[in-house]
Amino acid sequence: MRITQVALALTLLAGPALAQASDAADRALLAALSPQMRAEVESRMRGGGQRVHEIADTILLNKISLAFATRRIVATDYAKGVAVVEAADGSLRAVRFDVLTLELRPG
Repeated sequence: MRITQVALALTLLAGPALAQASDAADRALLAALSPQMRAEVESRMRGGGQRVHEIADTILLNKISLAFATRRIVATDYAKGVAVVEAADGSLRAVRFDVLTLELRPG
């Protein structure tokens, strides 16, 4: 068996485990949100096609973009309430937020 066949087989076997881990992370994030934010995220999920963290990232990006000129979110740590964003000039910046409400924190 060639290396590419082994890699493909491992990818196919790992797929369900990765999906379960992602589902668990989404459930944990949804449970951590305030009741109001949870209702907003669940409302947006009814449209279909997006996961909890994708919706939360969109909400954060919209709020961060209003406060700073940002191009995209590079990484989000929901456990610590920190998003790393790429500014319009390409620089990176850490932005703190409240995990329950997804509101930005000063500093």
